Amino acid sequence: MIWDGGCQCGMIRFQLLEDPLVVYACHCHDCQKQSSSGFGISVWISIEDFRLVSGVLSSWITQADSGDMKECSFCADCGSRIYHSGIGGTGILSVKGGSLDEMGRLKPIAHIWMQSAQPWMRTLLDGEMLFDAQPDNFEELIHAYREQAGY
Repeated sequence: MIWDGGCQCGMIRFQLLEDPLVVYACHCHDCQKQSSSGFGISVWISIEDFRLVSGVLSSWITQADSGDMKECSFCADCGSRIYHSGIGGTGILSVKGGSLDEMGRLKPIAHIWMQSAQPWMRTLLDGEMLFDAQPDNFEELIHAYREQAGY
C-alpha cells in the first residue's frame, strides 16, 4: 500500500511505496527538539521504497544520542523534518511519522530512549515495550511490528 506524505507548507511531497518495516516512538533529546514535543514517531522504510514526488530536500548532519552520525533531511521552506538516515549506507530511512498524511494508520510497536523521556510519559506507557536507550538490535521490534500489522 502506498503512503503519501509531505511537509507543513506543501513544497515537499513524497510517497512510501511499501508498508513500513517498523514504527516506534523515540524519546531521545534530538526527537524531542525536532518534533517540539515529548517524542518523535520513527517510520522505517527501505531507501528504494521512498519516492520524492515534488520539491527539493535540504539536509544537515548531526550526532545522535547513540553517538552515531545521521543525516537529517527537511524542507528548506518551512523546516519540516522529513526523514533521518544513518551515515554509512544502512539502506534505511527513518521517516518522521508526523510527515505522513494518514498518521493515524501508524501504531508504534515500542518506545526507545526512555531514559530521556519526559517523566509524565512513563505512567502513560504501562504495558508497552520500553527500552532505556537504543536497542542493540531492531530485529525484535521489526518482527513484533510485522506480527501486529499482519504481514
